[in-house]
Amino acid sequence: MNASVINRFAKIVTAGSAKGRSRRLALTLPLAAVIAAGAVGCTPDSSPQAAPTTAPTLSTPAGTPTPTSTAPTTTATPAPTTTPTATETATTAPAPAPATAAPVPAAAGTPSATRTPTSVVKPGGGIEIRFDGLKAGQRIEAGGGTVSFSVTWTNTGTKRYDTVVPVVSSQQYEGAPCTRVLAMAHGTVERKDGNVWHEFPLSQGGGMDYATTGTAAAFPLASGASRTIQYRIHLAADNGPGTLSVEAASYGNTTTFNQIGNKKVVDTEVVDSHLPKVTVTGGPGAVVVGGQGTRYTVKVTNPTGSAFRSAAPALKVQTLTDPDSGDFTQHVVSPGDLFVMVQDHGQWRALKADYDCDGYLAVDTTSLQRTLGAGTTAEYTFRIGVDKGWAGGTKLPVQIGATADGHTAPTVKVTPSVSG
Repeated sequence: MNASVINRFAKIVTAGSAKGRSRRLALTLPLAAVIAAGAVGCTPDSSPQAAPTTAPTLSTPAGTPTPTSTAPTTTATPAPTTTPTATETATTAPAPAPATAAPVPAAAGTPSATRTPTSVVKPGGGIEIRFDGLKAGQRIEAGGGTVSFSVTWTNTGTKRYDTVVPVVSSQQYEGAPCTRVLAMAHGTVERKDGNVWHEFPLSQGGGMDYATTGTAAAFPLASGASRTIQYRIHLAADNGPGTLSVEAASYGNTTTFNQIGNKKVVDTEVVDSHLPKVTVTGGPGAVVVGGQGTRYTVKVTNPTGSAFRSAAPALKVQTLTDPDSGDFTQHVVSPGDLFVMVQDHGQWRALKADYDCDGYLAVDTTSLQRTLGAGTTAEYTFRIGVDKGWAGGTKLPVQIGATADGHTAPTVKVTPSVSG
């Protein structure tokens, strides 16, 4: 199995375990099952097209001096200076050369990603990948417009590839809106085939299915040849800020997923200029079991220059009552334990809560959505507590935030103590 794939699955399993301390439920992925799912496609390219290990006795590599004792200089034919074709490589490839006969490197000072095919051709095989229009540190707006770029695959070896499957996707992203098991960025990547754009999920997910997205765009690639494909990315509004790694790779097929050459990764920065702002007053105080709860006033402000069509506060409760203690035998907060009430037109109204994708108890605030003009603020008053059926623990970790047109504000954390 390719080491990068194993490492990525290991990260997923580790991330799930680490987060189990602060979540109600952590999904465990058996490592054996993970390896079985991806084992068929993780070996490096071992195509029989590779140059033979022993060169025919009658062939001479280009540029190698001919011994005067066997090839008189008056009759020798000069060796060609051009790159050999795929057929020529199969019949005249030399045995592994000693250190003094290493392939000629690219010109000094020329980055490997921008070398011309004639300066990077190497014995054997390999694919070099280059991004154009997408660079390290480039800012991508969550919920903004599409970002267009191109990717070029160049055959830097001496053998021909009959099939190169091009793939572009994002690696795991910690700014994703749901990170309980897999931190998958929400968004799409589009590939232009001819005059038609085809859309695919942006994130790699948990297996190798993402590699099949390039099957319809597969192409042959002769020695020294290149192929450029146009792409564009769109990020959903609910992605939080962070570093998004965009990866381009190439595979020999999508049955065994043999990778050709090295992957190319560009680390971009996700930003969001449409976030609502949240301030919280009141509390934290002490929550008395079966009492009226701790009172909080939440203000949601629109600091942008345009109106929010739909804005609302957001509340969720961490399910382990005291995650810092390391004692996972404690009582786990359930929907029946928690009560949240909001003041609505002078009356207290109960709100329901249920588990979200991260294992928190999320309060349903759909009924509180409203438009919010540029520079304006909406105020809400809540009471948060635990019912008499709750069986202990000393803290109630609460996160209070807001959403606006899909954008999610950073949360304010409050931790009232629990007594009674």
